[in-house]
Amino acid sequence: VAVERDLGQIERRYSDIAMPAGILFGTGDRVIGEAVHGEPMLDKISGLDFERIEGLGHMPQFVEPERVVAFIQRVAARGFANAR
Repeated sequence: VAVERDLGQIERRYSDIAMPAGILFGTGDRVIGEAVHGEPMLDKISGLDFERIEGLGHMPQFVEPERVVAFIQRVAARGFANAR
C-alpha cells in the first residue's frame, strides 16, 4: 500500500503544516493507533485541534455524523477567520 511506503516521509512534514488542522480520533479505532496518530500529534502540528471520542471506531462519520460535521466546521472556521 502506498500509504505504508510513504508514511515516514509524510510524517516528517507534519511540522510544516501552517494552517489550522484537526484530528477527530476515536479511541476504538483498530486501523490507526492512538499511540502514534492520536494525542502525540499535538507535539507535531502546531495549534492542532484534537478531539478524542471514547469508544468510537475508524469511521466516525457514519456513527456520529453531526459531531463530525461540527468538528470540521470548527476547524474550517479557524482557517477562514481572517478571510473577507
